[in-house]
Amino acid sequence: MVDLEGRRVLLVEDESLVAMLGEDMLLELGCEVEVAMRLDKALALSRTIDIDLAILDVNLGETCSYPIADLLFERCIPFIFATGYGTAGIEPAYSAVPVMQKPYQIGQMATMLRHLLTCETLTRGSDDGGKPVACTCAVGRGKIEPMPFRAD
Repeated sequence: MVDLEGRRVLLVEDESLVAMLGEDMLLELGCEVEVAMRLDKALALSRTIDIDLAILDVNLGETCSYPIADLLFERCIPFIFATGYGTAGIEPAYSAVPVMQKPYQIGQMATMLRHLLTCETLTRGSDDGGKPVACTCAVGRGKIEPMPFRAD
């Protein structure tokens, strides 16, 4: 089992109580946590800090976290979306990104974060023929070829 101890995680969550709950769970799992509650702060952190993983609340008030997702894709940082709407609340362009159902549950969170670290491949939706998408650590090691991501 992959250890989460010492992993740096960016948690983007606009609801303060939910952010505190998520942060507490991540700390309990042994992670180091950076919390951003607004899009501008999350974008700044996504551009500059050294992180291993991220959890992005999809809906941030009147905006969405997709610009953060795009930055993380560019930096090859694995992430999951968190939403109370399940996969139905995700834009089709992001259908390959794992979705964690809210409210947060520590077991589900640990499982999903470990999944990101094990380099298992995911498949994109039917719009591209279900081609494999590599976790960042699989790219360049001969496992599969990376597929360019386009959010448009």
